[in-house]
Amino acid sequence: MTPIEHISQWIEDKPIWWKHTVRLTLKHGELTQEHLDEVYDVALEEHQIEPTHLNVNTAEEPLNFSGLTHEQQTVNLAQLSEVKGVGILAENQCLTFSKSGLFIVYGDNGAGKSSYTNILKDACLTRGDSPQIIGNVFEAQNPQPEAGITVEVNANNYTFRWTPGAIGNDALKAIRVFDSSSAYHYVNKEDELGFKPTGLNLLAELTKAINQVKARVDEDIMPGNGLVTIPTLNSTTSAARFLNNLSSKSEESELEQYTVSSKEVESIEALRSAIIRDKMQTAESKKSSLNQQKELLTPLLNMSKDILRYLGDKAAGKLRLLQSDYIKKQKKADELKVAILKDLPLDTVAGVSWQAMWNAAKSFIEQEEKSHSFPPLEGDTCPFCLQRVSDTSAERLKSLSKFLADNAATEATDALKLVTHAVNLISSQSPSLKEHRAALIEFEKLRPGTEKRFELLFQQLNSRKPLFIDPSRLPESIDALDISVLEELKQLIESIVSEHENIKSNADLQKLIQKKETELQQIEDKKFVTENREAIISNIRRHKVITRMKALGRECSTRPVSTLASQIYQNGVVTPLLEAFSEELKQFGFIRFSVKAQTRNRSGTQQLKLVIEEGGEPLVSKIASEGEQRCIAIAAFLAEMKADHRKSAVIFDDPVNSLSHQWRSRVAERLVKESLLRQVIVFTHDIVFYKLLLEAAEEQNAPHGSCALERSRRGFAGIVRDSAPWEALTTSKRVKQLNAELQAVRRIDQNGTDSEFRRVSREFYGLLRESWERLIEEKLLNKVVNRFERAIQTKRLGQLTDISDIDVSKINAAMAKCSKYFTGHDSAPSVGDPYPTIGEMAEDLKQISEYLSELQGKDRKRT
Repeated sequence: MTPIEHISQWIEDKPIWWKHTVRLTLKHGELTQEHLDEVYDVALEEHQIEPTHLNVNTAEEPLNFSGLTHEQQTVNLAQLSEVKGVGILAENQCLTFSKSGLFIVYGDNGAGKSSYTNILKDACLTRGDSPQIIGNVFEAQNPQPEAGITVEVNANNYTFRWTPGAIGNDALKAIRVFDSSSAYHYVNKEDELGFKPTGLNLLAELTKAINQVKARVDEDIMPGNGLVTIPTLNSTTSAARFLNNLSSKSEESELEQYTVSSKEVESIEALRSAIIRDKMQTAESKKSSLNQQKELLTPLLNMSKDILRYLGDKAAGKLRLLQSDYIKKQKKADELKVAILKDLPLDTVAGVSWQAMWNAAKSFIEQEEKSHSFPPLEGDTCPFCLQRVSDTSAERLKSLSKFLADNAATEATDALKLVTHAVNLISSQSPSLKEHRAALIEFEKLRPGTEKRFELLFQQLNSRKPLFIDPSRLPESIDALDISVLEELKQLIESIVSEHENIKSNADLQKLIQKKETELQQIEDKKFVTENREAIISNIRRHKVITRMKALGRECSTRPVSTLASQIYQNGVVTPLLEAFSEELKQFGFIRFSVKAQTRNRSGTQQLKLVIEEGGEPLVSKIASEGEQRCIAIAAFLAEMKADHRKSAVIFDDPVNSLSHQWRSRVAERLVKESLLRQVIVFTHDIVFYKLLLEAAEEQNAPHGSCALERSRRGFAGIVRDSAPWEALTTSKRVKQLNAELQAVRRIDQNGTDSEFRRVSREFYGLLRESWERLIEEKLLNKVVNRFERAIQTKRLGQLTDISDIDVSKINAAMAKCSKYFTGHDSAPSVGDPYPTIGEMAEDLKQISEYLSELQGKDRKRT
């Protein structure tokens, strides 16, 4: 099991902010202060301390360890194609890689190499931040960056569509990329040069994040930090207990029960005065005073109740019901009247006044000694006009009697009487406080603010009276009266009565005084709480933050991280890594000093420390050159793959940028050797390093291929050329390319102009001359002295004893012929040599080819 696999299982039940730390480290390689701030924000949000702009749900997403766990199968990079929207890379280009061995991609500055490698760094596995992908800044509109990446797995090709920042898959993440930026993440140079292996590096960064979160938590919860200073209350009231014992368990809603009301504030002075008066009295004098208060206040209460009985809200409702009942019954009576008495000549017949007359007549007839019927029948004497009743009159009187005998008419009459009686009672009311002024003054003294409320209530009662006297104009709704002052008066009288009954001795009076003092203290304490409400709320919230901060602080122990690192080491995961790393350092040839890797525990994580075995200076970082440190980084990179038994492809982007020739050679030899075990792809703009790679491949008989990147004249980069740059070609490859050039010259000889033939022939002889120079260096002198190299290969001198005058003559003749025709000499027109023929050019090319074969033959043994 790899270190990453240990970590991936271990991290599952850890806090969200721990997981987010690992996620950021996987993405960036090393955490910056900005990343650590982000981790702290996630921790605050996870513990509900502060809402942040981050989403904890995002931080909870599964961690992606693609490419870091145990390798399941070998993955090689086959092709990079269909690139769009990346820098100034030309579209419709295809970068095809050798299926195995070494493949070199050469490109000058600005040829598009960095844009291609940025795609691979983002898609594959790279230590450190993924590069920023930008489009063509010279274009107004750019397509969305994308590319096709084809990999070979078990002899099958799979193509993936790449876009920036896309979630990596195991196939692409199996391919690892090394560049100058990632080198820093393998080698720690803060104090001691140390190798930070993948996995243990995650734990190192997690430890760093934990320690910083802990430091910020400790600073935040320092005693008193963030709490507002509020004086304590020296009493035992519930308000004081609440204030003096604020904690994270306190709730802001509790403040409501300890908030003073305006009435309570107004009562403070009255209550304080009452206590003073009570202390100056005896039980008997107090009871007498209470009795006087009751006798004074009770009439005011009774009078107010009586007034409200006729002008209060309930009275308004009753009056409205009486009026409504009368209207309804009168309407019914009117409908009956129309039906029965429609032919009567008088409109008011059967009205209330008329009914009184009718009833009087009826009473008169019934009291007569002579027997008479009522209403009078036909032929009877009318009691009103004393004339005989005709048949028509008899019928009318009969109808009237029938109407008046009906319940509807009676009910309407009774309803009107009730309304009239109510109005009479209301009219008799006279809402006035004039006779109760002394009671009001006493009430105000005992309960400040009540006098004005009483006066306002009676103003409203007086305003109501005109509305109530005419029920027909009574509105559907009227403003409700605030009669709470009467309830206070009632409660005051009840308390006076209660105090009077309970005071039987001076001891009882003292208990009453103590009760009032307690009540006063509670009100004053509530007033203090109310005045400090904002500070109290602030402290409650701060206490909750402190409690949650302490919970967060309990998650800031690095012991679990240290334990895991120790377990990884003890399980034999680190030992193979140490052995592989030491072996890699030997292959790079640290001859100035011996470097040894030792494990060490630093801040809770295992790390590999590099020490010098001999000498008094143990710190490699102080004496190792830049080239040596780069080799250490590459050694660490290769050691990880060797320890994890990885066989997938590796990509190197300018691995020797700005290094000396000595270290270029060593890196070239090591990478070529590695290519015998896995696919190795090298991107470089260094022509010397390119040449060194080719030479090392030939020396180790390693399969290799290459291509070059160029920039078009239209400004597009990344144009792929299968041939290597001319400067890096060996003599044999140059001869092969000259053969291709000769075919182009033949076409111009057949179809072109003299000037065109002259131009291409000059270019041809210039390249031929350079090829003779490369042959002298590479083959005739057997690479004893190489351009771009400091070392003289003296061991190769043994092959130079066969150089003769014939060799010198051949070379002089060939160089003279090339110098005659190549571009660079401006000959006078009158003495200029004739143009070479196509046949001459073929013969001259054949000459170098044959001489090359001679030098490489078994007789001369140039290798």
